Amino acid sequence: MNHTHQAVQELLLINGELRGASNGAVYDNVNPATGQVIGVSPDASTDDIEAAIVAARTAFDTTDWSRNVEFRVHCIRQLQQALADHLPQLIDITMAEVGAPRMACDTIQVVEPLKFLPYYADIAANFQWSSSLGEANTMGGPAERWTEQEAVGVVAAITPWNVPTQINLAKIVPALAAGCTVILKPAVETPGVINIVASSDKLIGRQLVIDPRIDMISFTGSTDTGRRIMADASVNLTKVFLELGGKSACIVLDDVDDIAGASFGAVFGLAMVCGQGCALTTRVLLPRSRYDEGVAAIAALMTGIVPGDPTAAGTVMGPLISAAQRDRVEGYVASAIEQGARIVCGGKRPEHMPNGFFYEPTLIADVTNDMRVAQEEIFGPVLVAIAYDDDDHAVAIANDSEFGLSGAVVSADEGRALSVARRVRTGTMSVNGGVWYGCDVPFGGYKHSGIGREMGMAGFSEYLETRAFAKPVTSKP
Repeated sequence: MNHTHQAVQELLLINGELRGASNGAVYDNVNPATGQVIGVSPDASTDDIEAAIVAARTAFDTTDWSRNVEFRVHCIRQLQQALADHLPQLIDITMAEVGAPRMACDTIQVVEPLKFLPYYADIAANFQWSSSLGEANTMGGPAERWTEQEAVGVVAAITPWNVPTQINLAKIVPALAAGCTVILKPAVETPGVINIVASSDKLIGRQLVIDPRIDMISFTGSTDTGRRIMADASVNLTKVFLELGGKSACIVLDDVDDIAGASFGAVFGLAMVCGQGCALTTRVLLPRSRYDEGVAAIAALMTGIVPGDPTAAGTVMGPLISAAQRDRVEGYVASAIEQGARIVCGGKRPEHMPNGFFYEPTLIADVTNDMRVAQEEIFGPVLVAIAYDDDDHAVAIANDSEFGLSGAVVSADEGRALSVARRVRTGTMSVNGGVWYGCDVPFGGYKHSGIGREMGMAGFSEYLETRAFAKPVTSKP
């Protein structure tokens, strides 16, 4: 609901100034665990976006920010300390806005993402910004040649609501370390404390994408929105980084001793973010010879997860982000039943949590890979169990998807697991429970899961341009 209100809790950050929206508009900030309004946030207008673009462009073009590595490193370390000093507040905000349980805040939602700051400060401080190509006798005679890397320019970062601290920091920190100036447009569902311009108007994002003063768009979100951004960016040939959807497979090979243990990563990952994660392995591929055993084992794990108050000790899974998202999940579950699948557990709202946007962990069996629930990203606490005949069939099913973001393979034979894993076309892969996530690990996907990589050295390089130089070799006496 967009209306005017004086008690603005959060503020926009434009040109170094914390302020409300230029037209005084705000939107309600809703706690997904209670469904109650916990405050209001400024609803940025087109004028606010224009002011942010001007500020970012001016800072890049007229200051030495992009050239002063030492100062950038100092600023990032200063931000690191400020966020560390306010860690309890960040956790409280994340629990209230995202509905993330403390267990998730202590890992993927808040604590782990803070490691981006020292990591990229160190990269910037030690980066080789210039590299010699040596001398060569070129068309113009002997020449000394070298390359220099520099910031791409003004970056528009557009982020979703599911793991806001993680995604926001994964974009703004390497961009700032590289020397870019940044306009961050976070999701309205999670405005947070480090936002710059948030708006409920979907056209505001497009205003950033089509503006010729923007040098790069860094977007995380749905594949459909990514397609529109790419099309709009083509008008100005603006560089894009896109981290999009996923429908990743966890392949349990037939030689595992414990199917429940082999499936634990898929179940636990689903619970930590209530299924609202693009890299989750939401398709569990089970050998046909052990399918019923596997379904029963996974169901036993999932029924042990009870959705609850994110602020309560021991809560593993909180709510979905909104009523609309819960409606979306319910629609997918209904479609699975219509297509002949079977609900093994879950499939409904928990009776003990009548308020908020909760949904039970749900396992759907008798799924074939052509069903909607096997092909489309549900973004809710739903796993689908699919039977396969042999390793080749499992790989074929895993690759039979428009996405290619992540995956997992579990086997009693590590060599066999690696062999299968290497045949699945994805950007990240867990083998026998290995956790690939880290600030130093590049993250991104194949096919419709996106373009480019975030995090790691590859994530830093996304925000750089490379220039080549040459000068005549000076004759030595």
